[in-house]
Amino acid sequence: MDRIALTFDDGPSEWTGPILDLLGAHGARATFFVVGSVARQHAALLHRIVAEGHELGNHSWSHPALASDCDDDDVREELERTNHALAEIVGTPPRRFRAPHFDVDGRVEAIAATLGLLHTPSDVAPPDWHPRATSAVTATFILQQVWPGAVVNLHDGIPPSEAGTGQTRQATVDAVATILPRLVERYECVTASSLLESRSRA
Repeated sequence: MDRIALTFDDGPSEWTGPILDLLGAHGARATFFVVGSVARQHAALLHRIVAEGHELGNHSWSHPALASDCDDDDVREELERTNHALAEIVGTPPRRFRAPHFDVDGRVEAIAATLGLLHTPSDVAPPDWHPRATSAVTATFILQQVWPGAVVNLHDGIPPSEAGTGQTRQATVDAVATILPRLVERYECVTASSLLESRSRA
């Protein structure tokens, strides 16, 4: 069966648990790129992510634009602090990172590589982060654009700079509930590392 990778950015949060419930009900695996500054507040969720066979990734400490706004020392600190936090919570550091806003360049990737991190791109990125994006829009976007081997980018949390603004990711949860039954009929949903490592060997 063809494979795809579902990935979630900006968590963990109150919406991560319901997404994990849906993934478990459909036998799907995913990768969660977490923001280090909120990781310890949701340690139980991180343990659950790992225990249920999903992958944890690094989404920086405070969600800055790494390539545009951070010098070398800032990039290293953003990634290194999150690596340490995740290792303290679940016992092992992540192998992959995703730059917030996909703001990444060769400089950032080189610094990340010294920390044992590979950047994770996305092939299908619906605007589920937008306050007006409905679950129907997100679900239709994914189902129309997904293809064998694709990495899908969704959001299970709110960036720290937007905390307290009343935003919600319930529409993303609802979209996942809509798409998963259809996706698992056609694809095996695996972690980003599993998919991209096999893609690089092909």
